[in-house]
Amino acid sequence: MAQQTPFPPPYQTPKKSRGPLIVFVVLGLVLVLLLAVGGVVLLRGRDKEPAASEATPASKPADPAAVQFRRVVTAEPGKCPEPRSDGVFCGTDDYLYTLGKVELDGSNVTEVKPAQSSDGSYWYVGLTLDGEGTRLFSALTQDLAGKTSPHNQLAILVRDQVVSAPVVMTPITGGLVQVSGSNFTQQDVENLAAKITG
Repeated sequence: MAQQTPFPPPYQTPKKSRGPLIVFVVLGLVLVLLLAVGGVVLLRGRDKEPAASEATPASKPADPAAVQFRRVVTAEPGKCPEPRSDGVFCGTDDYLYTLGKVELDGSNVTEVKPAQSSDGSYWYVGLTLDGEGTRLFSALTQDLAGKTSPHNQLAILVRDQVVSAPVVMTPITGGLVQVSGSNFTQQDVENLAAKITG
């Protein structure tokens, strides 16, 4: 038997992996799809009118008298009398307040915003004061901080009702005021902000 001479196998070109090409094509298609969807959402968002609940609230009081800051002269528990006596204001906390003159008002407020504390423990209405309001509020709170109760209280009135009458312990100089009350809910502060902005 003759010995066979082995023939080399026919030459075959090595196959190149198509894995990276497929990955790039798929990534390209995903990117095109995301851009198309993002464009549609963006265009629809521009055309859409905000619903009443989504509408941005007014940023400052329309009526300067809508919000006032006054010193507390007296504070006593009691229901609001009808008719109300001059100089006596009813509080949302079932107190009757005798108050001093208006020390600053809504004309010094540049922004009204319902907000929640950073730790989520309470809701409040944040008021930002202009330069003159910041100066007046700083001087007022500095004077109140040195007094005894109830003369160290500052009444914040919204439409002639005392919504808050905090004790001032230290001067507030930054031009930012938080109006809060016991158990204010998100709805309460949204309603209060709407009353302030009119």
